[in-house]
Amino acid sequence: METRIASHLREPEIARVATRQFGLITRRQLEELGFGSAGIALRVGAGRLHRVHRGVYAAGHPVLSREARRLAAVLTCGQDAVLAHASAA
Repeated sequence: METRIASHLREPEIARVATRQFGLITRRQLEELGFGSAGIALRVGAGRLHRVHRGVYAAGHPVLSREARRLAAVLTCGQDAVLAHASAA
């Protein structure tokens, strides 16, 4: 179970990761930072994380740029997924 102090100290880590990814973070990345299911659910309920796709969250607010929406799709598909200009073909 997460402690309030430990959880609070890890919040900047969410921002650090999300900043590099157009405001997005994956469940796997959250787990690697030490957040469990309860901690993730708490942040979703509090409006600090917003579910974009299964296992992908927007940190802070739900408004996504075009690049963020594209990256969210790639992150949802997994580590080997890519998006290219010919992806729709």
